[in-house]
Amino acid sequence: MWFDLTLEARDGSRHPARYNPHTSEAEGLALPVKPGTFASVPRVAKDQPLGKSRAPRVLKIQLGLSCNYACSYCSQAFQIADATVSKLADVEHFLTELDGWITEAPEKIELWGGEPFLYWAKIKRLIPALSERFPGAQFLVITNGSLLDTEKLKFIAQYDICVGISHDGPGQHLRGPDPLDHPEKSRWIKALLAERPGKTSFNAVLTRDHHDLQALKAWFAEKAGPDVPVGLEGVVNVYDAATAIGTGRFEPAKLNSLTWSIFEALVEDPNAFGLGERVYEFYKSITRRRPIEALGQKCGMDREDTIAVDLRGNVMTCQNTGAKGAHKIGHVADFDAIALDTATHFAHRKECMSCPVVQLCKGSCMFLEGDFFKQSCANEFAFNMGIMMAAVWHLTGMVVVGVKTQAGQMSMEAPDASTARVPSL
Repeated sequence: MWFDLTLEARDGSRHPARYNPHTSEAEGLALPVKPGTFASVPRVAKDQPLGKSRAPRVLKIQLGLSCNYACSYCSQAFQIADATVSKLADVEHFLTELDGWITEAPEKIELWGGEPFLYWAKIKRLIPALSERFPGAQFLVITNGSLLDTEKLKFIAQYDICVGISHDGPGQHLRGPDPLDHPEKSRWIKALLAERPGKTSFNAVLTRDHHDLQALKAWFAEKAGPDVPVGLEGVVNVYDAATAIGTGRFEPAKLNSLTWSIFEALVEDPNAFGLGERVYEFYKSITRRRPIEALGQKCGMDREDTIAVDLRGNVMTCQNTGAKGAHKIGHVADFDAIALDTATHFAHRKECMSCPVVQLCKGSCMFLEGDFFKQSCANEFAFNMGIMMAAVWHLTGMVVVGVKTQAGQMSMEAPDASTARVPSL
């Protein structure tokens, strides 16, 4: 499926380009072509379930969904009642049973909450045992940073744990209290950042009212230091009615400003907020002619070698879901019966298969449906269009101002062309 792009040069002249996200072909974008070989990925659906591998590349362990914060857009809030409640004894059972269903060491082991450090006693038992059993595995913990202390920092260093601190900068009030406003908590966070460069970062979610990346950058520079690493978890997706009418509901003008905020940040800094990897992936997909059939979901949970389990051995759609409801897809004790039948690969969604940024977006959340999916889709489109526009700008020095789709011509004009922060070439 080809899309006609309209590019505008600095002198105001307009030029055509074309792009096909199904075949990763492009005309008018100066990239070398060296086609690669790609295997098709499974396209999971409720009537086309996917099993899981006994040799997981990524093992995600859900400790529980309890949290000491209450994010207004929490992706787990609607699942808390369905999460299992485990005991410390369950850790021992989990470790005892592990060899019965894992045949090869994972590359990465992620520990998830809720807030993981609410489960500190379990972490202290789990990670040393897993580190001994899988010495080459990389550990990751995502935390809100509010429960760090000397003991945890020493433990993190001892087991070489990567830490992502969820924090929205000027939009932090949407999550809860700001630990950087608390002198002792701030000290531990800054110590962790200083002692673990490259393995600790802040991660922000962009919402309706807080998606100005210039403001986000300035906030962290003032509050935590000019060189502090800040990445993006992405744009808010819609999992419940409260988010649908609140922080996840972008009006058209807000969606446009989100796109331009992403674009302008990447024009100023090609690696801003870790998004440079996405720009490079876009280039690489065109260079290697990556077909749409080779694309899985953005979260990776539709892969056989990526599995989410709780401490009782239940297997879930992902780490953000509970095992007492519809998102339980099996149990490790009956491994061959595990069936991911709660998800829909984007190939089964007409919106995705007629979208110019599908190679970047990869389908939003795979288990969302109905209006929640449509709203999340709109947010993801605006976010990923900004990345695509920046990729085109760095190649051509021109701005994408129009995209012709099956539905018609879509304008990508700046909210206020007089203030768009696009530097000179």
